[in-house]
Amino acid sequence: MAKVLCVDDERNVRNLMKKVLEDEGYEVVAVSSGEEAQELLNKERFNILTLDLKLPGISGIDLLRKLQEKGMEVPAIVISAIATPEAIVEAMKNGAVDFLSKPFSPEELLEKVKGALEMEKMTFNKMERIAKNLIEKGKYDESEKIVRKMFSLVPSSPIPHYLYSLILSSRGNKDLALRHLKAALILDENYHLAREELKKYEEKN
Repeated sequence: MAKVLCVDDERNVRNLMKKVLEDEGYEVVAVSSGEEAQELLNKERFNILTLDLKLPGISGIDLLRKLQEKGMEVPAIVISAIATPEAIVEAMKNGAVDFLSKPFSPEELLEKVKGALEMEKMTFNKMERIAKNLIEKGKYDESEKIVRKMFSLVPSSPIPHYLYSLILSSRGNKDLALRHLKAALILDENYHLAREELKKYEEKN
C-alpha cells in the first residue's frame, strides 16, 4: 500500500489524517513542520505528500518550491483553511496536484489521496508507453532519461528494469542487461515481458 507523509502543525488534524488513512491500509508518517518533512523526504520515498500552507519555519509553498528545485517527484495535496483562489493557484503553480480546504471530511481526504495516486500511476504508465516507443525507434538516450525517472517514481516496479535491459542490450552491454532482467523478475516473477526476453537471451547463449 502507498506511503503517505502528512505535514500539519495542528495535532488534531495530524491525528485525524493518520487514523483515516491507516484505517484504509495506507502507511502514514505525520510531522508538524516543513523542516521535518524535508528531512524525511531526503531519506525516504513517499507516494503522496499532504501539507498545510501555514507551517512553523518553512511554509507549505516553500517546501513545494524546494522539492521542485531538487527535482523530487512527490504528488502533493495542499490541505489548508486558506482556500482563496490566489492560494490555490500559487500552490498548483509550485507543484501541488490538488487542494483540499479545511475543515474536511474523512471521505473527502480519501477521495483526494486516491485521486492523486491514480494520477501518479497514470503518469508512470504514460512514461512506459513513451519509453517503449522511443526504444522501438532507436532513440536510446531519450528513452534512458525517461526510464531513469521511472526508477525514481516507482523503485519497486519491474518495468524500468526491463526497459533499461533493452537499452543496455541495444548498446552491446549484455551482462548488465541480463542483471536488470533478473532484477525485474526478482521484483515480479510473473512479469512475462522480462521472462520472454530472458528466454531469448538464454537461447542465444
